[in-house]
Amino acid sequence: MCRERDGLTPEEVFYDAAARFLDVQIRTNHELDNKTANAFSVGSTVLPLTFGLLNLSARTVPITTIIALVLALVAYLALVSLALRASRIRALEYRPDLPTLERHSETYPGDSLRRWVATEYLASIEMNQANLERKAYWVGAVTTALYAEGLLLSLAALFTLL
Repeated sequence: MCRERDGLTPEEVFYDAAARFLDVQIRTNHELDNKTANAFSVGSTVLPLTFGLLNLSARTVPITTIIALVLALVAYLALVSLALRASRIRALEYRPDLPTLERHSETYPGDSLRRWVATEYLASIEMNQANLERKAYWVGAVTTALYAEGLLLSLAALFTLL
């Protein structure tokens, strides 16, 4: 067992780094879920509000407004579909398995146990990486659909005022 000058063993450094990285992945997963939910909420709110406000107008709605509204509805449907796709990527791996950890804690010495836990964290990190990248891709697509919906609704309002 080798001790570094600052008093940390290689096992402790490995464990701390792996634990921090796994924590970052878990937080990233939560942030991606929040972004998806927020985009869905905003997109679901502004579309009916815009339709309702335009319905209150005494003006004749020009064809360009109707086209923009139909395209905004298409963007909203894309947003819903993409949000569903993003939210289906749920599970992250979080190892070690607690019963196995309990068994190992009875037989492994401290530094060996810590290294084993860090290795399990690393396995989780590697398994989670592809899921998080895929989820981030779909959340980006959700955000793009929300931007498209917002732009089209703004254009519809502008066309109505012209």
